[in-house]
Amino acid sequence: MPKKKKPARRTTGTRPAPGPAPLRAGGRALGDLQVAYRTFLETEEDEAVLAPGDLEARLMESLGWLLLDSGEPIVQGSATWFSPAQLRELFTEVVPAVAEHNGLDPQELVDEVRVAWTTYLMFLGESGAWRGDPEELADCLDVASGGIAGAASDQHSVLDALEAAALAVPAEEELRDLQAVPVVTGALRALDALRAGVPVGEEPVVDGPVIDALRAQVGEVLDPVALWLDWSAAGVVEVVDGRTHVPGPVDALHDVEARRDVAAGALASAITTVLAASSTPAAVVGGLSVVTSSVLGPMTTQQLQAVLDTTGDGEELPAALETVRALVELGVLSAVEPWTARPGVAGAVSEVVSTFFAQDRDEEDGVDVPVHA
Repeated sequence: MPKKKKPARRTTGTRPAPGPAPLRAGGRALGDLQVAYRTFLETEEDEAVLAPGDLEARLMESLGWLLLDSGEPIVQGSATWFSPAQLRELFTEVVPAVAEHNGLDPQELVDEVRVAWTTYLMFLGESGAWRGDPEELADCLDVASGGIAGAASDQHSVLDALEAAALAVPAEEELRDLQAVPVVTGALRALDALRAGVPVGEEPVVDGPVIDALRAQVGEVLDPVALWLDWSAAGVVEVVDGRTHVPGPVDALHDVEARRDVAAGALASAITTVLAASSTPAAVVGGLSVVTSSVLGPMTTQQLQAVLDTTGDGEELPAALETVRALVELGVLSAVEPWTARPGVAGAVSEVVSTFFAQDRDEEDGVDVPVHA
């Protein structure tokens, strides 16, 4: 369930000694990025935990605490790179000390600061303002979210980490990674076939030349009727004068991002199909945990067993491994342990996890997706 928004609290630094106000110090380090970050919050982030103004204030305060505690110079516009060790110290030592000094609930303050930093790191990645390596950004996000394993019950944190992993991969590399999965290559070939203008026939389209053209490329891994409905609804394919029409260039030479989006959607559908075919609900959770971990913190069989043990489903390991093997055969996961995936599939995995979380909220089944940090 979404948390109620909490009013922002004003706190002081970690030490009672006179010095720059943390809020002002953090604001100076943000510099011109403060305006862009606030715009990001207002346009990209929901207000399930904290309102944009509260997130902004919490970030500036905690950034000030970090700088003042470390004694580092406060340089205008310098908040574009951090080390995981710095953030780990912030959440485990600095913020609890601030809470104790001001008579606040340490866990509540840490949780709020984690949310603020997660959104800020996502902003740095999406805006291109991050000055470090993509791997460093991913590591910092893992620390900010509390570690993926530690945040398993916090769906928002898992999605944040997946989105950050996806943002760290350039579109060209993401498309290459997606095309390495056979079903994705087939889906893109099917789209190219529809570009030629295939007769559609009567609605609803459940058979005929269009479905045959799709089935010829994607086989039975993807339901060709469902794929047609998805593409039609999304405007990927249109019907003009009774024939298929693909609007705009979608080949890799002209529009990498459009082709990437089609590829990611096809892979997400294929992964969802595999998970839905699992023999038990615990196998679904196990398979989803492994595929999520594959781009964040890869699992082994032993670690999967530990995850199932924590949910009381330890005896379901064989069923979960069957789902994992199906994902290996699909070409998403590596054949050897720990099970890894190409970085470019993170966006597709994020789409899958988001869909399962939405189903969880609708059905109120309380299914968590534990992953390994």
